[in-house]
Parts: sequence; structure tokens; C-alpha cells
Amino acid sequence: MAVGSLSPLSLGLFAVGYPVSVVVITRFVPVVRQRRVRWFAAHQLGVAAIVTGWVVERQWPAVAVNGAWLVAATAWWVAAGRRGR
Repeated sequence: MAVGSLSPLSLGLFAVGYPVSVVVITRFVPVVRQRRVRWFAAHQLGVAAIVTGWVVERQWPAVAVNGAWLVAATAWWVAAGRRGR
């Protein structure tokens, strides 16, 4: 899908979601281990924006992949919190 064929809403969601989530993903292990709540929240909001953008575009494989990462990241965060107790 070419950038020019994206709706303005999706383009805006991607323009915010991808940079925010990628920045956090590059440091994801320390974010989880150190329980950086603000960073993790930014990541989750970024990925949610990405998933929403793909829903708007009706690109279901992209929704599935990014949605799966959203669930996996949440599970990772929860599991790490339980190990730290």
C-alpha cells in the first residue's frame, strides 16, 4: 500500500504511532525490567494508534500482526512484574 493511498486519519495515526513505538521497542527490555511506566504507556498508545490506522485501512493482516505485538508486550510487562515481586 503506497503512502499516497492512505487516508489522512491513518497517515496521522502512523506518523505518531510508529516513531513512538519504535523508540520504545529499541529499549524494550530495560523499559520492562526497570518498570518504566511512562515509556511503556507511550509504547502501548503508539501501537494502539498503529492498529487503529490499519483497521481504518481494512488491512487485516497488519491489524493481526500489530495487535499480536500489543498483546505480547502486555503479557511481557505483566509477567516481568510478577517475577520482580
